Amino acid sequence: MKLRLTTHTVSTDTDDGAVLLSRRTGDYWQLNQTGAYALQRLLAGHTVDQVAEEFATRFDIAPAQAHQDLTTMTEQLRSSGLVEAG
Repeated sequence: MKLRLTTHTVSTDTDDGAVLLSRRTGDYWQLNQTGAYALQRLLAGHTVDQVAEEFATRFDIAPAQAHQDLTTMTEQLRSSGLVEAG
């Protein structure tokens, strides 16, 4: 599934990662560098499976764990209204 920011979400890179802000609710999320990189890859059109495979290799973690972590992050961002399927 491809993701995109919702029309009311703005994103800003920080020294520590990124911040996503909902202009509709005022809620924001702060992502660490790994989370920000993962979101960038997903917004660029890569699937969760593709990013999980990359992370498993890059960070020497189990592919299933990488997939679960990415799925959890994307579901939380979707339920917060910051991203949507695109």
